[in-house]
Amino acid sequence: MTAWQNQPIIRVRKGRYLFNFFINISAGVGGKCSMEGKRLTSYAMEELECPKCGHKHSLKKYKVINVTEKAKLKEEIMKNRLYQFSCEECEYMAPLTYDSLYVDSQRNIMIYMAPVMNAEIKAEIAELEQEKGIDKRLVDNINDLKEKIMIADNHLDDRVIEIIKIMYIDQMKKEMEDDTLLNILFDYNRDNYCFLVFFQKKGIGKIPLTREFYRQVEDKYKDAIKEHSMDSFMKVDMEWAGKILFKNHNKFN
Repeated sequence: MTAWQNQPIIRVRKGRYLFNFFINISAGVGGKCSMEGKRLTSYAMEELECPKCGHKHSLKKYKVINVTEKAKLKEEIMKNRLYQFSCEECEYMAPLTYDSLYVDSQRNIMIYMAPVMNAEIKAEIAELEQEKGIDKRLVDNINDLKEKIMIADNHLDDRVIEIIKIMYIDQMKKEMEDDTLLNILFDYNRDNYCFLVFFQKKGIGKIPLTREFYRQVEDKYKDAIKEHSMDSFMKVDMEWAGKILFKNHNKFN
């Protein structure tokens, strides 16, 4: 597999992703409803105080975002409008994270974002897991949510993407000798795929991802991916992918 090796890291701007102070707030939307109701777009109004000036705001906080039902909400997420706090008094702005469920029936995926896991959220997730035949993912921040959305929109498998990330990191050892890698995230421009790499000193770079290499990894690890997957909410990240690579290291080398 050499389709991506020796690709230069191109310096870029951050684009869709957010890297600054995040405000976390609790759920605040209670009550029981049917399984069908749990997948319909719903929100509650909540009062939130600006962390900078203390001005109080009335916030629309979504418990469920069903983009099959309300397609414009996907655009609101991707353009950093939905999970965003903006103070009309002092103009302070910050990403806003809270637990919510993202549903896209056309892409056959549910993504639960839970910045902090608690008993109430675990119970809700357990109830949602009764639904079969739909991919279920668990994330804890906005960037990971947006990445999962982009991967699904491009008809790719996030499990393959996470495996490829580790392969890329292994090839960036020289870059990491005098710098700290903060994150690596999937991105795309039309039909061109890439990874954005976030360094503490060097800033943000971009490494291309070819379809050829993606297909090679997908084919090579398909059995291992199936073995490590389940029909429940999975946190598919580099830690998950690392277990597959570690377990299969001797088999493929």
